[in-house]
Amino acid sequence: MKDQIRARKIRVRKRMIAQRKALSAEAVRESSEAIRRRLLALSEVAEARVIHCYVSAKHNEVDTRRLISDALEEGKRIVVPVTDLRQRRLDHSEIKCLDELERSVFGLLEPKEEYRRPIGINEIDLVIVPGLAFDPQGNRIGFGGGFYDRFLSVVQAPKIALAYSFQVLEKIEAGPHDVRMDKVVTDERVYDGTTRHKKMIDF
Repeated sequence: MKDQIRARKIRVRKRMIAQRKALSAEAVRESSEAIRRRLLALSEVAEARVIHCYVSAKHNEVDTRRLISDALEEGKRIVVPVTDLRQRRLDHSEIKCLDELERSVFGLLEPKEEYRRPIGINEIDLVIVPGLAFDPQGNRIGFGGGFYDRFLSVVQAPKIALAYSFQVLEKIEAGPHDVRMDKVVTDERVYDGTTRHKKMIDF
């Protein structure tokens, strides 16, 4: 059963990556802006003082750089993931501006060594999560490395994922180590994964 779930996830990843790559630059900009507006309307964002957020770097990933810049200007603290390949885990570093970042492993944007400011996960108020596919209940398919899964399984803060509308599938089979998102924000709507049944929040 585990092997079947793994194989299905691999197929979904390939399909989602292909669909994302096919997006035009204009579609990425427009959808990312719609997602940003819906995200900012959530109470979890308004109330959070310390936000853990991925930095968009992969091809046609939902853009988070404007979100990060705006949050910093508002006086919120931004924490970004730092990949520890040897331990196969994510570390976490506070940044003061996007200029502190450089290309690192997997082409990700991470803080330069001189700008590393480690922060404990107990200080985080909200986690903005990347991914390749989700369902309305908040189940997630990531990139397959397990880095985020380990982090999400221990952090207690609300978890909100960002996705294009086509990345939300009818149902994803969750494995024993998969962590459900509290909400999934798309360019069309917000899905609330904290309810037992599918719930959409339109605004």
